[in-house]
Amino acid sequence: MEGYLMKWTNIFQRWQPRYFILYDDILTYCEQKGSSVEGRVSLKISGIFTVQDDPLEILIQTGTNELKLKANSQSQFLDWFNALQIAQEKSQKNKVQNFESQINDLLSTIWVTFAAFDETLNTLQINCSKFQYELITKLHTLGQNLKTFLTLGFTLIEQEKERFENDANSVYESFNEMQSVIPNNGIPKQIQIKVQEFDTPQRGNSFKSILDSIKHSQPIKYRNLVNSPVFTKIYITDEPERTCLPYKQDPKEKFNIWPFLKSCIGKDLTRIPFPLIFHQPMSVLQLIVQQFAYFDQIKKASQCEDSCKRMCHIIAFTLSRLSSTLDGQKKPFNPLLGETYEFLTPDYSIVCEQVSHHPPISAMHCEGKDFKFWSQNDASIGFGGTYIKIQIVGKSHIYLKRFNEHYSFDMPNMHIKNLVFGEKYFEHVGKIKYVNHQTGDIGIVDLREYGEGKNFSQVQAEVRDCNNNLRYQITGFYNQALYAGNELLWQRIMPSKEAYYYYNYIPLQMQANYLNTEILLQIPCTDSRLRPDIAALEHGWKEIGQDEKVRMEEKQREKRRIMEQRNEVHIPKFFEIKEDIDTKSKGYVFKGNYWTEKHEVMDIF
Repeated sequence: MEGYLMKWTNIFQRWQPRYFILYDDILTYCEQKGSSVEGRVSLKISGIFTVQDDPLEILIQTGTNELKLKANSQSQFLDWFNALQIAQEKSQKNKVQNFESQINDLLSTIWVTFAAFDETLNTLQINCSKFQYELITKLHTLGQNLKTFLTLGFTLIEQEKERFENDANSVYESFNEMQSVIPNNGIPKQIQIKVQEFDTPQRGNSFKSILDSIKHSQPIKYRNLVNSPVFTKIYITDEPERTCLPYKQDPKEKFNIWPFLKSCIGKDLTRIPFPLIFHQPMSVLQLIVQQFAYFDQIKKASQCEDSCKRMCHIIAFTLSRLSSTLDGQKKPFNPLLGETYEFLTPDYSIVCEQVSHHPPISAMHCEGKDFKFWSQNDASIGFGGTYIKIQIVGKSHIYLKRFNEHYSFDMPNMHIKNLVFGEKYFEHVGKIKYVNHQTGDIGIVDLREYGEGKNFSQVQAEVRDCNNNLRYQITGFYNQALYAGNELLWQRIMPSKEAYYYYNYIPLQMQANYLNTEILLQIPCTDSRLRPDIAALEHGWKEIGQDEKVRMEEKQREKRRIMEQRNEVHIPKFFEIKEDIDTKSKGYVFKGNYWTEKHEVMDIF
């Protein structure tokens, strides 16, 4: 049975048509008839339900995922619901039928491991003089895994072949008893761990299909996923979004910070590698997502006829970013040189790239139907003994398409205080000037250093027209709300109580590092979501994460050393330096080639 049904995608796109094919107990769906497969569901172990509030909706629960379908009519609903139930009943009666796919899954795992073995061998032949010890060790481990999988697979096939000939009804039951065929005590402990990491049932069919589809088109991503001690343990789902992180962190976790801080006094902290435990599971490039939780301010500015009121909304949007640091308990990861990040919604698309390592410079471009937003963040970080001072250098820009208006502004400095004694807190300090280069309107925001007193996070701002007439005064607190006169301009989204265990992320921040099947297919191998140290921390695997962080940093240093020997200079791929017509300042701007060339990148992870 096949045909179109509506499928729930996410809160932005909601119900979208998909073409469904029901064959045996497998329900497959794609965007349209004849297009590539988006997902598959096994009905054998799924629950199939009606929905009381909607007589046309069908809910399929697999135990780890939830698929929501909706028919266009009552007759179509009955046809599909009955067909799904019949297919499920048949599959549960004939368990032998599914055993072949179990063997095929195991053989697929064998060949994935063999591919990793082959890739490592090729690398060894090219670089044996430089990386001989490391690669020989990896080669040995992968070879042992390969032998183990082959032994297990062929023994399983032989055993079940004999049992099937004697009693066909016993085939499925015997698969669950197969552990006794090859005892675990005959396999070294290291190999047992690897077998568990590559265990097919942990991942589901979607991940194997991903590996097949990117093996040739994205070989770097394929190799990194197959060989990663982190991603081989992660379950990749088809869910469009998530409501929490996979691991609850302890916000009150204690560690001895003072010995580390003493070694940092007077130094540029951008050149000092921080231990993993200091971090939240997010790269600096991903921080921009939190600001777009208040995207409504840009939409209001695009619809506003008063140019000075538009300036008020622009100010509110940019200051909203400050609220995200109030409950941020730990620092984000410093991006690696060449690291990228993309974030897509129906309203806008974000592209970021780490264009320089020393000094660290991140370039960002965001575009929607009504606007463009681009910025360059060059951070200088210093330690004064009891606090960290972060100075942000580089202009930010917003362009409103409807009014052909270009706004430019700076970002305030940030102080992180009470690092050793008392309750740690963040404070933003400095004067910010906003300029509308077409109308001549200006905005001045004054953020003073109040400390933890009653005026903490207070905002004092004013907007003046081209004749220097005061048009609006903005007051309030960036940890609560902002007002233009007596009118509520902006209000902070407060983290939920449960978010306390997830770095106080608000809902949109929860999606910043989320990796599902669709995202994994579309992002390049340099995307922040594919950093194994961040992924490990997000899942609570701190020792693995620390090892991966050190490995990647050493890899980056080695690459920099080789480039210096060759007198080579890193050239960003998606951004270039240009002079801005209005501000006359130079900065990194988007080249526009990301969407066509994003997979033509280097291996940095």
